[in-house]
Amino acid sequence: MIREFIIMVSFVIGAESIMCESPNHSAVTFSTTDAFFHFSTTYIIEFNLQCANNVKDMAVYGIVNGKIYQAAVSEETSKHQISWQLEHDDSAAQTFNVVIYDEDGLTAYRKTERSHGDTSKVKSLFIVQLNHPGVSKSSPIASETVITAFALIALYIGYHFKSQLMA
Repeated sequence: MIREFIIMVSFVIGAESIMCESPNHSAVTFSTTDAFFHFSTTYIIEFNLQCANNVKDMAVYGIVNGKIYQAAVSEETSKHQISWQLEHDDSAAQTFNVVIYDEDGLTAYRKTERSHGDTSKVKSLFIVQLNHPGVSKSSPIASETVITAFALIALYIGYHFKSQLMA
């Protein structure tokens, strides 16, 4: 009986998830803006996360437009990174609010979502804004450059034929 109690207590303690207390973060964002060379638009958020209780190896999740992404962690820098892709047609100029949750927050988010509650009231670690300026489908070479190159080639060919006729 005591053995069963000890096993049960160890399961409860082991199942208790790690919480980040007083999260402090700094984030950098990036998005591709060139539709000429890329098949889809890529969005990347990279952030440092410091917890007051010095939690390490904690699973972190980001929610973007209702989709859940798990953050990858770099072993060299200990930075977290969340990335996703959208088609160019869905990548107009916009601001993405990426809501960052720990395990407990994600569980509460999913529970609220299942019960059709207001998910914005679920406590998150923090929110990162990614400002995307939109995509450009124009060529990276300016039309003036192309016209100048053709004019120089035409001049070269003209002088070349003129020098051959004079010779």
